[in-house]
Amino acid sequence: MGVQPPLPVSAAVIARIRRHRQARKMSAQTLADAITANGYHLQRATLANQEAGRAQTIPIDLIAAAAKVFGLPITALLEDVACGTCGGKPPRGFACITCGAGTPTP
Repeated sequence: MGVQPPLPVSAAVIARIRRHRQARKMSAQTLADAITANGYHLQRATLANQEAGRAQTIPIDLIAAAAKVFGLPITALLEDVACGTCGGKPPRGFACITCGAGTPTP
């Protein structure tokens, strides 16, 4: 069995982290070192695998450390991340099996 593609929300968050890294002209090694200095041990190879889509999910602790490195609230990396399957809006009367949008609440 091969590597599974990233889940939609994780893929969107990873893309945001990559854009912030590139906008700051940081290398993957520099970002990995800064994230490690902020409490989440991260190797450059792991970050490269995340950015290349070779990891299915991204840990919330990594997201929090990246936000701290970038001087952003964690919500800046998480808000408005729409599901890649339904875009956060499944058809009326249906629930998305990927993100759960449209699922009735008790």
